[in-house]
Parts: sequence; C-alpha cells; structure tokens
Amino acid sequence: MLSSGKSSGRSGVLRNLKKGIDSLQVFSKQRKLKINSIGIGVPGTVDIPKGQLVGIPPNLPFMADFSLRKYLSRFYTYPVYVDNDANVMALAEYKFGAAKGYENCICITLGTGIGSGIILNGKLFRGFSFVGPEFGHTTICYEGIKCNCGNYGCVEMYASEPAMLKRAKELLKKNRVSLLYEFSQGNPNRLKAKDLFKAEKLRDKVAHKVIQETAYYLGTALSSVVNLINPEIIVIGGGVALSANANFFKMMEKEIKARAFPAATKNLKIVQAELGNDAGFIGASILGEELRD
Repeated sequence: MLSSGKSSGRSGVLRNLKKGIDSLQVFSKQRKLKINSIGIGVPGTVDIPKGQLVGIPPNLPFMADFSLRKYLSRFYTYPVYVDNDANVMALAEYKFGAAKGYENCICITLGTGIGSGIILNGKLFRGFSFVGPEFGHTTICYEGIKCNCGNYGCVEMYASEPAMLKRAKELLKKNRVSLLYEFSQGNPNRLKAKDLFKAEKLRDKVAHKVIQETAYYLGTALSSVVNLINPEIIVIGGGVALSANANFFKMMEKEIKARAFPAATKNLKIVQAELGNDAGFIGASILGEELRD
C-alpha cells in the first residue's frame, strides 16, 4: 500500500515501495512461487488503464498525476496494476472477508482519511472516469469545515481519526477529569482512536460524546448511500474500526435506519471488516486477476 513513507515525500514513498516489492521477489523465489503481476493500492483517484494517480490526492499531494505503472515498469517486467486503496480493501473483503457471498456491498475504511469501495452485482464500481466512489468527500454540512480536497463539510472532516481526536482535545479543555488525560499521560496530542474506545467502555463522558457524534456523522452520510444503491451489507474497516466496540456499530446502524428508507434497511447488515490491516495487501495481490477479467 502506498501510504508507507508519507512523511519523506515522493522519494521516500517510492523507495519503500521498491523495497517492499524486492523483498517479495526474494520471498517468492525462496518458496518457488510464481509472480504474475504487481498490484498497488493508493489513496486518491486512479486512471486504471494508465496506472496513474489523477489530480492531487488530498493526503499525498506530492504524488499528483504520477504514473506508478510507468515508474515501476522501469525496474520490473511484471504487469503493474494500480487502484484506489479502498477499492482493493473492498475487493479483499468481498472475495475472502466479511462481504463474501454478497453481490452488493459498501466497504468503508476509517483512518487518517475515509475511503470507500463499492461492489455492485459482484463487480467493483469505479465510475465513468474512475473517481467513484469517494464516500469520504460526501458533503454532510454545506457550510462546514474546509476539507483538504478544497470542498467544505466532507464527512472525512468529521468522522476520520484526526477529526475524532480534534474534538476530543477541544472537549478536554473543559473536562480535565476525563480518563483520556490518564491514557495520554497528560498530553492530549498523544491520543489515538483506540484510547477513545477504551475510555468509552469505562463510561468516560468525553469519549462517549466523541464516539456518539462520529457514529451520527457516519450514519447520516451512509443513509444517503443506502438509499442510492440499496446494498446488502456495509463493511467498516480501517484503524478506527479495528479499535471500535459493538456499541459504535449499533449507534451507526440506528442512525442509518432512522434516516434511510425502511425497505432499504430491513435486511441490511452493518459489520466490522474481517481482514484487518491485511485487507489492502490481499486486495492488491488479486488486483491483476480482477482487472484482467
């Protein structure tokens, strides 16, 4: 996955990417495995035929309009396939994880940003110019917080891990008895999403408020998607979901069912992803197979 090495810019990302591919080549050779292709998941829009990022990825601006296929083809003879990281996560969960057996599903990744992959009638949906689906940039407040994408009120600015932690820090200024102070050793900048869920389980009011609001924002945005495509199942993955408890999913489900059409939610399932952080790697590994079909 391309997010590795973000802090060191394009050269760091490409260096780590090559290092990972080289180590996999060694691994395959030692075990006498055949490599058929290279698959890569990246944040942002990808021109699938070119294997190139389109425009400026909000969280990796230094990779703007960069062709990973062209670059990697200088070093490797295998076919190179590139797709959005949430798409490859959705592909993995559909083939091997929580969405296996369902032909119509939404897969959401909650982490530094919010990504999404949609399976329609057993196929990944990418949209006419490969922009879809960008659930994280669904507007839920038209005069809201400015997003890195340039729009205002995107759900990513309210329900991603940075958004959750920002609200927690603001609330801690007024409530210094929260368990979150203890978990962060007195420094709120050290907080992680897992600390919020840990504190919420222990009935911490600040943590509960942040998690409740996050479920509300996600449920509100997802209710529109449910009405739009009528999925069988919604799979929630990413770092935030890995830390979440059952109560978080119940709150989200309650909000979706309160807003979406009853016929669309009657048999709808909302579940945690099963493949964890490996979903992206698994999906990328079978990307060539999916795109060749």
